[in-house]
Amino acid sequence: MASLLTYVSLATLLTGIMATVSFASAVDGVPKHLHFYMHDGYTGPKPTTVLIVNGTGQPLRGSGGGARFGDTVVMDDRLTEGPTLASRVVGRAQGFYVTASQGDPAMILAMNVLLADGPYNGSSLTVMGRNDIAMPERELTVVGGTGAFRMATGYVLWKTASWRGRNAVLELDAYVYVSTAAARA
Repeated sequence: MASLLTYVSLATLLTGIMATVSFASAVDGVPKHLHFYMHDGYTGPKPTTVLIVNGTGQPLRGSGGGARFGDTVVMDDRLTEGPTLASRVVGRAQGFYVTASQGDPAMILAMNVLLADGPYNGSSLTVMGRNDIAMPERELTVVGGTGAFRMATGYVLWKTASWRGRNAVLELDAYVYVSTAAARA
């Protein structure tokens, strides 16, 4: 009986070690860095951002009088290499955000970053997180991806590069970790 318990204990320990090693080696140690600008446009002849649900209550402080709790917005924003609209287009940011704070102008954001140029053409990243627009830099989470970014993890550092009226240009620095096994699959 003692030898059976020893065998079971050893098997359990080895399984735990193997799972830890497998998990640790599933993600490469060096993240891939992607840098681009997102053009969030409410105005103009072809807006890329549209309010689909009007929130209630008073305008949120720091929002310029426009955002209200519950505002829900869909977007199909252009991603470019540089901060101007004339810069080379590298993809699209498609998703939605909801003003989810009754105090600060903070939103929950979910979007797919669809890359359409360069070495990751056809791949995508899925990003989610809290976007507190009053902060100079925000951090959102990479929760997955497709193509070269299958099963990706990581984070996106998000800064407002410029803000004119209801239109904004956001600078995004994505640091993406990809499983070696997933990239080969």
